Amino acid sequence: MTKPDPPTRAVALLHSTHDPATYEALTRKHRLNVVHTVHTDTAAVLAALIAVRHALEHAADAVVIPHLGALEPRTPWGVVTQAADLITGKQEYPLRSAITTQHRTEQ
Repeated sequence: MTKPDPPTRAVALLHSTHDPATYEALTRKHRLNVVHTVHTDTAAVLAALIAVRHALEHAADAVVIPHLGALEPRTPWGVVTQAADLITGKQEYPLRSAITTQHRTEQ
């Protein structure tokens, strides 16, 4: 018998307007073990850098940002995918992927 894959280590970046139900659904759906949570309402550029820092510091494989939806190209959030998978409220962007409008939408 094989053991199931362990939960994915993740950092959560929560905006003051995040929906707790969306956050909980994402953590269950993606089997996330949230090892650090950051609460911030800073501008996107600074928040993205904060997310990267904590992903690296906590050896996280994913960053979950539930208040974000599908991202536009050239968004500052793309830097997160250089350190970890990026999981938003609407989509998942794998490690080292480019942010494009072509990503699959979560079912």
